[in-house]
Formats: sequence, structure tokens, C-alpha cells
Amino acid sequence: MDTIYELVHFAKNLRYEDIPAEDIEGAKLLIMDILAVSTAGTTAEGVKEVKTLLDEWGGKEESRVLIFDEKLPAFHAGFLNSVLSHARDFDEVQPDAVCHTGISVIPTVLTMADELGNIDGKKLITTIVAAVDVFVRMGFGVAVSGTESGWIYSALIGHLIAPLAAGLLMDLTEEQLVDAIGISYSQAGGNQQAARDTSLTKRMQPAYAVRSGIVSAKFAKAGITGAHNIIDGAYSFYHIYIHDRDNKEKITEDLGKKFWIHTLSYKPYPVCGQCLSPTTDVEYLMRENNISFEEITGIEVGTNQHGYRACVEPEEVKYNPQRTVDGQFSIPYSVTCMAMRGHVGLADLTPEAVTDPAIHAWINNVKAAVDPDVQAEYPRGICPAKTTIHTTHGDFTAQMFQKGHPTNPFDFEDMKNKFRECVKLCIYPMNNVEEMLTRVEHLENEANVAQFITDFNACFDRA
Repeated sequence: MDTIYELVHFAKNLRYEDIPAEDIEGAKLLIMDILAVSTAGTTAEGVKEVKTLLDEWGGKEESRVLIFDEKLPAFHAGFLNSVLSHARDFDEVQPDAVCHTGISVIPTVLTMADELGNIDGKKLITTIVAAVDVFVRMGFGVAVSGTESGWIYSALIGHLIAPLAAGLLMDLTEEQLVDAIGISYSQAGGNQQAARDTSLTKRMQPAYAVRSGIVSAKFAKAGITGAHNIIDGAYSFYHIYIHDRDNKEKITEDLGKKFWIHTLSYKPYPVCGQCLSPTTDVEYLMRENNISFEEITGIEVGTNQHGYRACVEPEEVKYNPQRTVDGQFSIPYSVTCMAMRGHVGLADLTPEAVTDPAIHAWINNVKAAVDPDVQAEYPRGICPAKTTIHTTHGDFTAQMFQKGHPTNPFDFEDMKNKFRECVKLCIYPMNNVEEMLTRVEHLENEANVAQFITDFNACFDRA
């Protein structure tokens, strides 16, 4: 029997009482993170256009869009909710699986919980923990970096996880869950070219997975069948998409005994995960050594091949950012921004900020390259870059993971502070922020998640 059945059996039979406390907290942090970045996403480039089209298409009113509050068909609402969550590239990532999990899982479960209307907090948490666990395990099964294979695994694997998440809330049978995953497998995609060309579709690719997942779960419930041999079959996921460059033995290792949601890495800066470490290094070195920007003569960043391909190439774009997405995926820009401005926040990723003449005049003083030692230790995942600041009075080197990484994790107060920063960019003013954050922190007490969504959306002044 295909390994997908083992994963589905685990997910279907997981009980809230069996989840470790750190992973229950992990689910709440993930929800809070996605709600936070979604508020900022309301004013991000491209969101208005997507929302306008979906509103024009309309359809059966099934689920509410976060913050905007209009009701749309569930697959449209889930799509827009996912776009909101990824538009600022401020959402989490699992650093070793190299997957953003929340942008597929959370929009799916919130959209479906709103439509179903009978999902309590414990059921939601259990579903999130199960779906994220399978997501991360599928990511561990990949043995090649996305910039080498050409796939963005957040979107690609998301096509297999969103139907699982939707189907769990719909109470599908194990056979129906496999069908739902198989149906969505027929639609799976998500490529690196969208990121390399710094296109707006980069932030939309996980939304296609959410839409596919919701539709596929509903097809499965209606009796449509999908491929069943998704992991071990002749034309399975790992064979078709990554040509058998896999570590499939890792997928079920300690399944049900070890959970992974508490290992997610949260972002203190709204940039690609590969930009986080060198940006952190610069902040740390300048602060600890009392270095002023005027004293810096140059900065060297050693990263792995994945980091170089994703955030340094093509150099004509990454050293000359013209749009928000250019800056989000540029190590030279992130490092220069931190050195010059002392921060890398949402306000630093506007079109005006990334085209700042002062930044562009200095950015070529950043030299980024593949460091053999970093590559050897981190051949695929998100790496701690080796960063050296050259100054008029000496050189200073650091190699650190950012705050929010599992080795230096966020707690609820860190996440609440991030939420407070994000909501400043929301299209609408938000009231009762602290009350809603407290409710997320105690999500297991919510009797009906649909009511939570109603109350959350009611906090925004759309007058």
C-alpha cells in the first residue's frame, strides 16, 4: 500500500489530547502569524486586482474573506485568503523542509471552518498540526533544492496538503482523503521562474494550491476518485517532479511520535528566508561592535547555492531592485538596507524604498557569493550565512540564524509585536487587537471558529 495511506491514517486519527503542548502552541503561533501578515497583505501590490476579479466573478456565498469580509465561493475565498497571507513574504518557513506551510494550511482551514460552521478550536488545532506535520515530512522527502529542481515546494507540496486539511475538517473517510489528494495531485505546480522574474504570481502560487485543495476535497466527497499511489507509484510525486532525488525514508520516520509544527521559522523581516541570516548578522555586528554605517567600507556574504540563486541572481535585478518583489528576494538589498537604515521592515519594502538612490549608490559594496563551507553544511535548506563587515578599523564576522528561527524562537509576545507592526499597513483601521490576540492564544476554548472569524473581521473599520 502506498505511503500516502500511512500519512492519511495518521492525520485522520490524530487526537488533540495526543499533541504535545509545544506543538499546540506552535499551531496558535502559526495562526497568529498568518492573521498578522494577512492584515498587511491587504495593501500589497496585486491584491486589489485579484480581489476585484473575484468579486466580479462572484458565485455562491460560502465563506468570508479575512478582513475584507465579503462572502464568496469557498475556493475563491480560500484563494484570496492565501494571497493575502503571502503577499508581503513575511510568513513562516520550515528551514530544513524549505516550505512555507501556513500560506496553504491556514487559509484552507479558516475558509472551510467558516463554511462548515461547526468546527471548534481543538478540532482546528488538531487539523493544523496534522496537515503541517505531513507538509514538513513531504518536504523532508525532497533531496534537492528548489533552485536546482526548478520547483517552489511551498506551492508544489501545498497541492497535496490543502486537500488533506480541507478533507479533515469535512470529515472525509481515509479513502476519500486519499482521493482528494490524488485529485489535487493532477493539478500540482509552482515554479521558481515566478520568483526569479520577481513576478506577482510568486505570491499567488500557494493560493492555487488552496483553491485546488478545497475543490478536490469537495470532488472526493461527491465520489470522484484520484490517483492513490502518490508517493510510491510508477508516476508518483517524487519520481515525476524531482526525478527520484528523494529521501523518502524520512517521510514516516517517528510518525505520530515526533511533530514538526514547533520547528517552524518565523520572520522578523519581510524578505526571503535566505536574506534573514545575513540581515541579522549585519544588525548584530553593528550593534555589538558599535559600528556606524559611515565606517563600513564593504560587506561580504557567503551563502549556499540555493541562497545565491534565489537572492543574488540575476545580479542585474538583485543589485538594482525596482519593485517590491525585487527587494524581497535580494540579499544585497536587505543587507544594504540594514546597514544604512538600521532596520528592514514593511516600510522598507515599498517601491519607493527599494528604489532609494542612496541604497542604489552603495549596494555594489555588498559582495555575495557561494561559500563552500556553508554549502557543504547546508546543501539544500535555508542556511546561516557567513557575513563579514569591513570597516575603517577592522573586519567583523558573524554567522547567525535570525530571531524566530527554531534555535532562537518567537514566543507569543514576539508574535503579538509582529501583529501590531503588520496591522499598521492594513487597508482598514483595526480595533480590539489585543482581545483577538488573546483569543488566538487560547484558541482551544473557541466553541465555533466561524464565530471567531466573524468577530475578527468585525474588528476592522470598513466605513
